[in-house]
Amino acid sequence: MHTPKHDQEANWETIAAFIRENGFGMLVNVDEEGTPHATHIPMTLVEKTPGNFVLHGHIARINPQWKWFTRSTTLAVFSGHHSYISSSWYEKEKIPTWNYMAVHIHGQMRVLEEKELIQSLEVMMDHYEAPSACPVHIHDITPKTLDNNVKAIVGFELEVKTVNARFKLSQTRNDNDYFSVIAHLRALGDENSLRIAAEMEARRQPSA
Repeated sequence: MHTPKHDQEANWETIAAFIRENGFGMLVNVDEEGTPHATHIPMTLVEKTPGNFVLHGHIARINPQWKWFTRSTTLAVFSGHHSYISSSWYEKEKIPTWNYMAVHIHGQMRVLEEKELIQSLEVMMDHYEAPSACPVHIHDITPKTLDNNVKAIVGFELEVKTVNARFKLSQTRNDNDYFSVIAHLRALGDENSLRIAAEMEARRQPSA
């Protein structure tokens, strides 16, 4: 992902929070012929040891993508909120654009052992079941059902080796244009527009 310096997000705590909020990502690798394969799946960010982070997830065993997990570097893509930015919101007519937030993680893959896979499933379930009025725990699943389902998937661990985070949020605009964009996004009122406006507002205060 091409990331101009002014759009780069380098704060790991901010990036980690973004991944946890937008955990349904895309896993990309290539086969022996160089053909890319991608699967849309939830992934969990785990601090394996202090300061050492990995991504855990799984795909269906019937999906051939897992056969190439260890062949080359794998890419995990996480996308957040985004919004069209009209050039009519600027003081002078300019080219329209799109504001968005995205994180790319590159690293080597490792296939999880069955015990590790079950542990990763437990962590993922606990995370996503937390808001439920009646959360389901992995121990609520009968051993036979759990065993059958575990045999049908392949778990993985992706090291967080290279991080490329682009938060494109009108950083190059002057204050008048910047806060005009925020105002127009708020006026649109949809979730994407409001979240982009809030992120922009948090990153720059109006000049005194």
